[in-house]
Amino acid sequence: MQRSEPFRELVARRGRFVRVAAVAILGWFAVFLAVVGAAPALAGTVVLAGMTVGFLLGLSQFVLAWFLTWRYLRLATTVFSGLEERVVRLATPATAAQDGAGR
Repeated sequence: MQRSEPFRELVARRGRFVRVAAVAILGWFAVFLAVVGAAPALAGTVVLAGMTVGFLLGLSQFVLAWFLTWRYLRLATTVFSGLEERVVRLATPATAAQDGAGR
């Protein structure tokens, strides 16, 4: 199964998404830490209704995490599930043949 094209495509696409998402969230977190650590005056600048740049950058971490979660769930239902079904279809005849041969 691991050598089948649908399985390899599923693993590659999921892996690609996870790598991109990890770089995005960690990169944005690094920007947040850099602003807070290297430019505390900028981070403390009030932007809107008592909210500072640092506070808004911190909140944006949650927004980005929620967006990436939503995006993964969308991909899971539109792309990954189709690939999973193809893998299961390929595995089912082999499993049935093995079960019949073992009896």
